[in-house]
Amino acid sequence: MSGGLAADPDFSPEVVVDLYRYRPRNLWTARFLAVLFGPIGAHRFYCGKPASAVLMLLTVGGGLAWWIWDLFHLRAMVAACDAQDREREARGEPPRGMGFLPPQERLRLNQAPHWASRRAGRGRVLGSVLVLSLIGLALGSVSGATGFFEPVVVLTLFILISLVAARVSGLTRIPVLNALVRWVHRLRLFYHTVDPGSLWLLAARPIYGVFVAPWQPKARAEVRLHLQFGGIVVVLSTLWDVLELLQGGGFWAGFAMLLAQFAETLVFTYLFVAPASAILTTQLLLARRDVVVWILSAITLTAIFMGLRLVSG
Repeated sequence: MSGGLAADPDFSPEVVVDLYRYRPRNLWTARFLAVLFGPIGAHRFYCGKPASAVLMLLTVGGGLAWWIWDLFHLRAMVAACDAQDREREARGEPPRGMGFLPPQERLRLNQAPHWASRRAGRGRVLGSVLVLSLIGLALGSVSGATGFFEPVVVLTLFILISLVAARVSGLTRIPVLNALVRWVHRLRLFYHTVDPGSLWLLAARPIYGVFVAPWQPKARAEVRLHLQFGGIVVVLSTLWDVLELLQGGGFWAGFAMLLAQFAETLVFTYLFVAPASAILTTQLLLARRDVVVWILSAITLTAIFMGLRLVSG
């Protein structure tokens, strides 16, 4: 990176202030999520209740009874979430989505990550080439065989946003893109603060982190971060399917199938995109020049294409 980490626009004062800013929950957004994606706990994720949201997802809204109960208590849920945020802000703590970070005044981003000297080197770059090639081939093959192309779209978007959109301030004025860019910034801050470990550990950690997240706050933050990006894209894809159901009639008949497809696509996306995005993000923090990450990204996309051709050909 030209100019070093201190010149990295992801870590500019304006970006850091924006990430630490508390944003009150919007009641109408919560209602929208509850009506369309309530049985899988989308509104509870939005209101900062990930544990109960996962339980809701696994039980399909408690057999829909829990979902119906929540529909009548959304206002209180949003108000309680905002009240907790005000208490955290008064104590000087970062927002819950940034809970892995220290208070803003103690954040030190004008230097390389504390783990950089242990993790840098040509061997890690070559290892990243191998791992990303394997991930790309597997992703392309599975996507071509199953017809689930959302993970390919998510990973391609991640690469474009990390290397392009996050560096062009004007693009952040676009609503959805603004949310995706902010997520990229949060992921960069996470790995700047938390030692990613060895390359092989990093590639596997987002996966096994799901099982240790209930007991380890940093693992929980990492899983949440990776789920958020894929979740945004998968939700947009599912909205398109909802519109098709409404136009074709028989909405409730296909609703359960739609929920199952949403959960399957989200899990599928997480399994492939989380390891690749973790490796590329840490390389962005380690590389002296962006060209290294551009090459790694090109290798990943080429491997995906080869996997797709392998199945179709």
